[in-house]
Amino acid sequence: MTKKTIPFTHQARYCTYGNLSNETEYIWIIFHGYGQLAEYFIKKFEKLDKDKNYVIAPQGLSTAYLEQFTGRVGANWMTKHDRELDIENNLNYLETLVKSELNEVSNSDKNSNKKIIVLGFSQGAATASRWIAHTNFEISNFLVWGGMIAHDIDAVFYKKMKNKITLFYGDQDEFISEEGLKTSLMKLEKLGISPKLVPYKGTHKIYTEVLNKFIENSLI
Repeated sequence: MTKKTIPFTHQARYCTYGNLSNETEYIWIIFHGYGQLAEYFIKKFEKLDKDKNYVIAPQGLSTAYLEQFTGRVGANWMTKHDRELDIENNLNYLETLVKSELNEVSNSDKNSNKKIIVLGFSQGAATASRWIAHTNFEISNFLVWGGMIAHDIDAVFYKKMKNKITLFYGDQDEFISEEGLKTSLMKLEKLGISPKLVPYKGTHKIYTEVLNKFIENSLI
């Protein structure tokens, strides 16, 4: 047997919130977690001022039923099967999407003051970190929520994002153990990275009140 791949035109789903204009101050690119859909994930951000914030929510390229063969559908960024191919497809998709959406931002001086914030939740954190390492867009903040930076990121990423990483973790998060967090922080420390830490009371999900408090304290 010979395994092969072939490129073809693929239409990918994503959602946006807000109005991208001269008044926009912050552009958010948010990456959902395993088994989520962009149209529901973006609702966590719909209390942001739509005149100052523009939110882009890409959706993982693979979808499936979450239970057996019917019911709710969720998306994911990759599995262990043909993982490297999924990573390559994700990077091509994300770069095409962001360039398409932010063409005016990258090519117009009047839009150069807009800040790009990337948020990766759960599985989306690893995919987001790979895209940040890959892209030439300048990222002002990388918010890692209930997830980890991809283990295969090279030193260029850490040099680029040295003082721009914030880790959010819940005291009851069933997927992020205290030991796992310590290991991640030790790895970052060895690379000269001291991320901001935002602990909160709660489980493995985004709490809008925690997000809004961070925005008020750190972005405004």
